[in-house]
Amino acid sequence: MKTTYIKREIEERVKKYAGMFPVVAVTGARQTGKTTMLKKTFDSYAYYNFDDTGLRGIADKDPELFISRMPNKCIIDEIQYVPQLLSHIKMKADEDPDMKGRFILTGSQQFLMMKGLSETLVGRVGILNVFPLSLDEIASYKGINTSKKMFVHSCLRGTYPRPIVDKSLDIKEWYINYLSTYIERDAKSLYNIGNIRDFDVFVRILASRAGQMLNMSALSADIGVAVNTIKSWISILQASGIIYLLYPYHTNIRTQLIKSPKVYFVDTGFVCQINRITDEDTIFSGNATGMLYENYCIMEAMKRMRNAGMTEEIYYFRNSKGLEVDLLIEKKGKLVPVEIKASIKPDISAAQSIEKLNKFLVGKLSSGYVLNLGDKEMPLTKNVSTTGIFNFIKSISKRGHT
Repeated sequence: MKTTYIKREIEERVKKYAGMFPVVAVTGARQTGKTTMLKKTFDSYAYYNFDDTGLRGIADKDPELFISRMPNKCIIDEIQYVPQLLSHIKMKADEDPDMKGRFILTGSQQFLMMKGLSETLVGRVGILNVFPLSLDEIASYKGINTSKKMFVHSCLRGTYPRPIVDKSLDIKEWYINYLSTYIERDAKSLYNIGNIRDFDVFVRILASRAGQMLNMSALSADIGVAVNTIKSWISILQASGIIYLLYPYHTNIRTQLIKSPKVYFVDTGFVCQINRITDEDTIFSGNATGMLYENYCIMEAMKRMRNAGMTEEIYYFRNSKGLEVDLLIEKKGKLVPVEIKASIKPDISAAQSIEKLNKFLVGKLSSGYVLNLGDKEMPLTKNVSTTGIFNFIKSISKRGHT
């Protein structure tokens, strides 16, 4: 049966890197579509997958011989399982440094993979991260054209490729298996996570607090583990591409700013499934609507920027007096302020935080946005417009990228 393929925004950058570096490393969470994209893009390359324990054993026993028998162009999947191959890949790359795109490496465990790459392949490797499907990728495939429908779809089917293309798939069972596989194959086998049940409880509690400031002491008390264990687990989820930490914007008046990051889940569907939000009525009838839409919009902004190669940072703002703005996007010496409201038609009061921030950060802000569930763009104040996530994502792209 022919595999359905959704064209990825990051494809052109992968091709570009393959023309620049002897080695290209593609990282990202499991099931984000790394392998499918690479096999489609580099269809003439030989393919090796170290999820295959037999193949892994052969490479582990004699990595030099394994590499010597490889063709000149190959994809090596899940390289983190045989990190000793990296030094031999380096030697092969150095034999003919003008041969670009010789090795395409993938790995689902970003921290372990990046550590090995930084120690072994410095100057020889281009590194890219593949996220779950973006708003435009899903919209193009599914034909969805409104912000509300796109938000609902991403809550109920998630943003990983397989649940999008396979309509027959039971989404609840898929996420149960995804979490179980992640804990058993990655967190347990590659990291010392300690008690598996405690780690599972930790993931579930964290998902119930998406969009909130990270409070490790509270998590420690709730689960009954040490704060250092919580720190380790946060690092594991971050390295695995499950969560994203959004840090606060700092001015020189550091004492006025709260320094803890906010926690977001890269896939909003993951949050919904863990919180048992399984239909549209539940999305909009409970207290989680605002949290879900904030998580969704911030992750879509992040994905668009990273897919396009934009190096600018994103932040949130909150000071000790309670002034808070959901998102700040750095661009050309200015900050684009964004508030996120899960309503169809926000009124002028939704722009108040941005207007107050304009007075606090004098001269630092450009025009701002209030994101809503509608799609009509209209001004709320002189400095702030309201629009939906579709138009906002387009506006990010129009601001250019590096």
